[in-house]
Amino acid sequence: MRADSPYRYHLLIGERQLGPYDRKTIVGMRIKKLIDNSLHVRRSDGHDMTVAQLLADRFEMADAESLHKQAVSPPASGIWPSFLMNCGGSLMKPGALGFIGRGELRFQGDFLRLTANRKSGFISTRQERTKLPLSALISATPHAKQANVLVLQLKPAHRVEGVVGNAPGLIALDDADAVKELLELMNLP
Repeated sequence: MRADSPYRYHLLIGERQLGPYDRKTIVGMRIKKLIDNSLHVRRSDGHDMTVAQLLADRFEMADAESLHKQAVSPPASGIWPSFLMNCGGSLMKPGALGFIGRGELRFQGDFLRLTANRKSGFISTRQERTKLPLSALISATPHAKQANVLVLQLKPAHRVEGVVGNAPGLIALDDADAVKELLELMNLP
């Protein structure tokens, strides 16, 4: 929050204005699902924005122009978006990024945190986590034939433990909407 003078917000519901509320109260309402991301709020200095934009503006400093250009970013509430993933593969031939089977992919600002099983020893697996910086990716695109598959291509100089070679990682998410949401969050050029 701004130390000099925190903003106050009014919720805009139809023709009515509710409030004023501080940012912390709005975040709490969103977490408890009393309001959704598409609801509009008016800041005390007159700027209108959505609840999603308010959550993304962690320091309450954005002006009106930057609010409209702003990409979706991690929420200030600390609840990072996560997705169920399937890396494929088996004990003999690991799948995407060296993982085997189902796991979780979590978007954390500048990183993707992948949690799934990896081969451990001759015939066993163990759950491992890898933090993959977005700067290590050349590209992230939806698969041409399967809409629910995300294709991650690492830069040649970047190495991930358990990955042999530099083949693209094919990660299956729940559906095409999950792939689209993750790509919007990643906002890669």
